[in-house]
Amino acid sequence: MSAQPVEPIKPTVTYQQLGEYAEEIVALAECRGDLVRADIANQEITVHMMSPSKPHGRTVSMLVRQIENQDEKAVTFAETRVDHPELGLCRTADLLVMTEEADERGTEDFAAFAPDVSVAIEVVSPSNPGNDHITKLRDYPRMGVPVYVIIDPRDGTITVHSEPDTSAGEPRYGDTRRYKFGDTVQMGAWSVETGGFRRYRT
Repeated sequence: MSAQPVEPIKPTVTYQQLGEYAEEIVALAECRGDLVRADIANQEITVHMMSPSKPHGRTVSMLVRQIENQDEKAVTFAETRVDHPELGLCRTADLLVMTEEADERGTEDFAAFAPDVSVAIEVVSPSNPGNDHITKLRDYPRMGVPVYVIIDPRDGTITVHSEPDTSAGEPRYGDTRRYKFGDTVQMGAWSVETGGFRRYRT
């Protein structure tokens, strides 16, 4: 008896349906007084509980103020989804920076299209650092985000990843530069003073 060919598994739901489910999950959590993120990858929705802290919120506010003050055509979005529907990937960023032109080019409200984003910035949470240092570091270059910045208040460091490269097969960032709180850091087209960033209290 010859073996029958195995048919590839076909997606049971579309990316659009997953996006609708993700929005419903977030809305339900808000009704209960909870803050969550609902990310999409591998035909699955992953829900992350959020517990914003003062250093986290202060850092995001400082970033927004500095970037918008030096460039009136820069558009910033805090706690916003960034996605690539063709890849079935959706992540939620602490801060996205786009040009005004790229923002106006967008065709949907659900998320920012990853290749239109200029910079994605994450402020590491002490409870789930792997999401920023591993998961998003893997997914953002795959999605076409040109610059990814990780701000880590646990040790007072800033890492700027840029120049997505596919020479190794799987897209990854080809350039990585490390800084410490207090340095002037170039994040894409924008320069940020980090002296006011606060570390987490241990």
